[in-house]
Amino acid sequence: ILMLRDFARPDQKHLAEDALNGKFLACFGLTEPDHGSDATHMETRAVRQKRDGKDGWLINGEKMWITGMHVATHCAMFARTGGENGDASGITCFLVPNPTPGLEIEEWMWTFNMPTDHGRVSLTDVRLPDSAILGEEGRGLQIAQHFFNENRIRQAASSLGAAQYCITESVAYAKERRPFGRPLSINQGIQFPLVELQTECEMLRALVHKTAWQMDTYGAFSVSDKVSMCNYRANRLCCDAADRAMQVHGGLGYSRHRPFEHIYRHHRRYRITEGAEEIQIRRIAGYMFGFMSQRAPKGVVED
Repeated sequence: ILMLRDFARPDQKHLAEDALNGKFLACFGLTEPDHGSDATHMETRAVRQKRDGKDGWLINGEKMWITGMHVATHCAMFARTGGENGDASGITCFLVPNPTPGLEIEEWMWTFNMPTDHGRVSLTDVRLPDSAILGEEGRGLQIAQHFFNENRIRQAASSLGAAQYCITESVAYAKERRPFGRPLSINQGIQFPLVELQTECEMLRALVHKTAWQMDTYGAFSVSDKVSMCNYRANRLCCDAADRAMQVHGGLGYSRHRPFEHIYRHHRRYRITEGAEEIQIRRIAGYMFGFMSQRAPKGVVED
């Protein structure tokens, strides 16, 4: 929705409303079999081609980990239309209808959190009109980065909420469970790890709220370092909290009678998707040490 709001041309603005009404369901095609975090080296290419007297594009390449491909009406597909490998410019975003001639789903990538809706697709001589471009030609990477920043803060909030659930359920269970005739909750071996997790939850919640507010107020790229902080810490916290919940609940926690093993499997992928946590840490370091720059929120003094 936000990609369409911020980058769609006037003739595409209706797509945002269509998306809200469920008529336009878009998935995201950036990652390739040989290129993940190094998106500027993508091998998918789009070249200009005139057909029936009309300007258009011919796209060839491969993409993978396209979540939601099984229900999507379109895929926001990224292809190099100019520049050299490694250049941030020269990548264009195309809204490819699903299905369309030449677009094939080669397989569904089963995962730790299976079953899956992550498609690996090939594009063979896929023909598209100029009107299929979202945003400006050659400026697609900006759209991708906008999507990532927005999605990273959503992931952080999701992981934080799941972590809080794991902690809350563990505390309640520890009060009820009475091994050897005494509540499990009296044991410091139970108390202390949950206290550590709850403390991190409270601190992280404050940072997520602050960062989300700054993004809404000053733009998605104004606090990219804080977004990365929220993302990698929340995703790691969720995995730690789910693991602790399984331990507190014992055999029941490891079983599928409780949701903790599923929470772990689902949120473990967030430590890889939308930029692995190592990528997030590297981004933070880049801003801290001056290797990268971002537009500071005007009028905001950081504590």
